Amino acid sequence: MSTSIDGRVVVVTGLSQGIGKSIAKDFAMAGYHVLVNSLNEEELKNTVANIESQIGNNSRISYLVGDISVQGFAETLMEEAMGKFGRIDVLVNNAKVTNDPKKMDECNTLPNNTSQQEQQLSYFVPEEYQMSDPKVKGIFYCIKAAVNKMLAMNGGNFAIINISSCQGCMTQRSANEFTQINFGIDPYADSMASIETITKTIALELADKGIRVNGIIPGLVSDDINEEIIKDSKKRNDTENDIPIKRIAQPEEVSKVALFLASNDASYITGAMIPVDGGLMLTRPNYFLEVR
Repeated sequence: MSTSIDGRVVVVTGLSQGIGKSIAKDFAMAGYHVLVNSLNEEELKNTVANIESQIGNNSRISYLVGDISVQGFAETLMEEAMGKFGRIDVLVNNAKVTNDPKKMDECNTLPNNTSQQEQQLSYFVPEEYQMSDPKVKGIFYCIKAAVNKMLAMNGGNFAIINISSCQGCMTQRSANEFTQINFGIDPYADSMASIETITKTIALELADKGIRVNGIIPGLVSDDINEEIIKDSKKRNDTENDIPIKRIAQPEEVSKVALFLASNDASYITGAMIPVDGGLMLTRPNYFLEVR
């Protein structure tokens, strides 16, 4: 991997689990200036302090607390990066995923002025067009805000990396029940599938503008969200037997892929969704959604 960073800056959202923390650490260790974001200030402070102790430099990493799904905050986040570090080269969207079903009353209709919408690229669609899923909305806002900054700079190896999940690539064998709330549709899987659509659509629109957009699809990773499986020896053994590589991934096995996608070595890669799942999707397409 190319090691020439030259003051490059990365913004990383979502440090609630091991992947986000590992991404922030690996980028900082590679020489990036890093701005991290989540809703938990204590968690952010601890992550920043831990990284500072490893890189021996407290001027290359900072944090900002806030909710990227709230309209206007993504712009604030990118302004913070510009104010502290002077530029934005990489955006990693890793914000925590909600498991709450979508609420119909949160959905918005398409804007009436469709002719105006058609004249703009998708990352500049009018604000009236909003998704109901907080994660998808947050990714949308962050990409739009970051792209505005990137396009204003004079060239560079700009990259946007969206972290998804295996569940977005899987069909559900059977819903537990068709309730009034979710009608048998898994909102988490729907959210993950939307990330692939956003990634590929925006990658195509930005391909000739010097901004590459790719996604990573992690499988089962050793972090807090999978604590129940990891700590139960039987569940862990059963789970690892279902993974072709026969083990659960470590967070750095995902973050190293993100670091590669941001590097000059990935300069001809855009619109890709890269599985980091130990081969899980090859053999068990319904694995995570099965009732076990």
